[in-house]
Amino acid sequence: MNLISFFGELGEWTWLIAAAVLFILEIAVPGLFLLFFALAAAVVGVLALLVDMPWQAELVIFGAFSFVGVMFARKYWTPDQQESERPLLNQRAQQFVGRQYVLAEPIVNGRGKVRIGDSLWQVSGPDLAEGERVKVTDSDGVMLLVERAGVS
Repeated sequence: MNLISFFGELGEWTWLIAAAVLFILEIAVPGLFLLFFALAAAVVGVLALLVDMPWQAELVIFGAFSFVGVMFARKYWTPDQQESERPLLNQRAQQFVGRQYVLAEPIVNGRGKVRIGDSLWQVSGPDLAEGERVKVTDSDGVMLLVERAGVS
């Protein structure tokens, strides 16, 4: 049985069956990906029940509704648009940017350490003596990039 005869035998119900299968798969596989294809299939199924149209037109309508649904999802349901009370929660080094600390170990050849709380953090910056005050300007992974405090 080929695809054309499969569509021909089930007719309009093919789209509603496909919509049900896609909805079930969306529930089983998280990610909000198959939902828009399931909705498109349901719309085409309902349209096919109301209006007699060739299967090629049904496929074009399904493609159009799927495309619109995916574009809608990309615009309005992207993860970067979710706001958080603590946006730097998993970026601990970024939480220190703008703050000043005292060098626990001197910066020699561009590397040194500062004590933050009960931890020693590696820093990178100009060579400075132990006990100098530094300001964190950025981070590179877990390395804090610093400059002498008071310098802009």
